[in-house]
Amino acid sequence: MVLETLYDILRSEKHPLTLTIMAFIVTTVAMLLAYNSFAEATSVSTLLFITLGFMPIIHRIFISEEEKDIDEKDVPFAFIATHFDVVRAYGWIFVGMVIAFSFWAVVLPDSSEKCSGTIGCMLPTKGLVFSEQKKVHFAITGKITDGFAATGNFIGEGQCFGAGKSFERCFMLIFKNNFGVMARAIVFSFLWGAGAIELLAWNASVIGFFIGSEITEKSFSAGLSRAIGYLPHGMPEVMAYFIAAIAGGIIHAAISKKVFRHFELRTVLIDVALLCLLATITLFIAALIETAAIFNYWDISIAGVAAFFVLFFVLYIPSVRYRIDKIRESNQ
Repeated sequence: MVLETLYDILRSEKHPLTLTIMAFIVTTVAMLLAYNSFAEATSVSTLLFITLGFMPIIHRIFISEEEKDIDEKDVPFAFIATHFDVVRAYGWIFVGMVIAFSFWAVVLPDSSEKCSGTIGCMLPTKGLVFSEQKKVHFAITGKITDGFAATGNFIGEGQCFGAGKSFERCFMLIFKNNFGVMARAIVFSFLWGAGAIELLAWNASVIGFFIGSEITEKSFSAGLSRAIGYLPHGMPEVMAYFIAAIAGGIIHAAISKKVFRHFELRTVLIDVALLCLLATITLFIAALIETAAIFNYWDISIAGVAAFFVLFFVLYIPSVRYRIDKIRESNQ
């Protein structure tokens, strides 16, 4: 496939910028294909085409990761030390998709009635691309955007806001919702290998729409502030989804081989269990940071951010040692 060949040429896992650019291009092409194939379902179809675009690349990465589990089984903390490359790859793909969705949330026209030129009239409207994202925007903020109206209460109105709000109830709501997303990431990756890309693309589209709306309604600096505001709880939350996707993808890659080496399946299952545990802990920290920010408990929020960085710094140390040992071996 074209993308798979491009991946080999650019060696994208070692060049984050190329992977980000690739994600931007894939997202844009997916949006145009979705509009020209299923115009009324552009919002959902775009995610499907993004998943299809990245499926061969992600599958090859997971095959490589599963082999690392077996080849490096004697490395301390190999369950995380050998997976930082794929976590980084997921991260730059996600950044590329967020940039793409933010860009199109600003650039796309609100209506096609006054389009001009062949290219201009080929572009979908903002309402078609972000129809589902607008519903989420209302559900989270209770704010009507671009004439979109909905009924009912917005998410967390009783638990996190209003007279009956409670730190414990708000935390459980956020953690429960995010845990459900994480569980789906594991299942989707297990069933389809790159299936979790669709969930990541969905989250990227929602964030991109939020950022784009801030830029359109206010200013670029307002959109940038919104993006920065997502970082404290967004980084650990999305990291948990990455790790969960890796866990499911490794199982998928191992089973698809059909032939196993001695102790291979046991090693993979232990690795996957540890990855799931790490993802859950990371998601717990993310929910704590977000809840503390809602209630203005900045000491707890800062402590949560610090805990996240300390956790992954400690886990990254074996990876550094592992890489140094590999360099020494290659020079002997």
